[in-house]
Amino acid sequence: MMKMAIIGGGVAGLSAAIYALRANADVTIFEQYGLGGLTASLDKIENYPSYTSIEGWQLADSMANQAQALGLKVIYEQVVDIKKNDNGFDIITSENTYNFLSVTIATGTKHNKLGIEGDYVGRGVSYCATCDGNFYRNRPVTVAGNGNNAVNEALYLSNLASTVYVINPSDTFNADQVLVDRLLSAENVKVYYNSSVTSLHGEEKLSSIVVLGEHGKEEIATDALFVAVGSQPSIDFLRSLSPEKDKAFIKADEHMQTSIEGLFVCGDVSNGPLKQIVTACADGAKAGHYAAAYCRKIAKKK
Repeated sequence: MMKMAIIGGGVAGLSAAIYALRANADVTIFEQYGLGGLTASLDKIENYPSYTSIEGWQLADSMANQAQALGLKVIYEQVVDIKKNDNGFDIITSENTYNFLSVTIATGTKHNKLGIEGDYVGRGVSYCATCDGNFYRNRPVTVAGNGNNAVNEALYLSNLASTVYVINPSDTFNADQVLVDRLLSAENVKVYYNSSVTSLHGEEKLSSIVVLGEHGKEEIATDALFVAVGSQPSIDFLRSLSPEKDKAFIKADEHMQTSIEGLFVCGDVSNGPLKQIVTACADGAKAGHYAAAYCRKIAKKK
């Protein structure tokens, strides 16, 4: 049987599942939380082909429904290790051990931290504006970062908060110009260039931050700090396997095959240069197709 596993239920994993299922593979996704991944928590998506604008949860839900209609199996358990053996791979979760002919890693990334968040996470510090922004309607908030994620977070918050302070570590934005133009035209957005957040203050919850910038230190009254300073691959569970990496991301060839035979990768956890929903889906399509082909080849030998 062409039995394959996908670790991670975001759009890359779902895309891999759809292509593998259509190739008649028996596919199981391991997902600790819910299907959809980071995409499901996004506000408006405007750069996914065929949609002028779509809510993140709608896009993720459509993919999940499509995969499940094709026969996708989902196991909601945390994967803690993967081991290779003569029968393929053992996936070890917090509850059980499962065996599959091939494994595709699609676990995405985890948020980088400023290193000064302390006890303020959940008490003013957040990593998701669409998750927590509604708590700060008509109140001042801050976004730290200068990439697409940071700009999108700030744009979303500009429709809710009284003022949005953007702490940009550079003198420019590392984001799509159309988004930057939209941000800079917002009347309630103030950008601090070449600046960094050095400390957080408040008693029971965040009430102010100290920013070090071109004119020295300045304390800014803010009720929330949304951290959007990049991410790292979520691969802590790879205790027994060591696929080749490229700057911490798992290296893949043109078939999304890693340096370990039968182990594939797709989406933001891989070494692809562009971290976007559309590229995650493209990676997933290739990973699902070639993982299914690999399983077919191995199954014939057994």
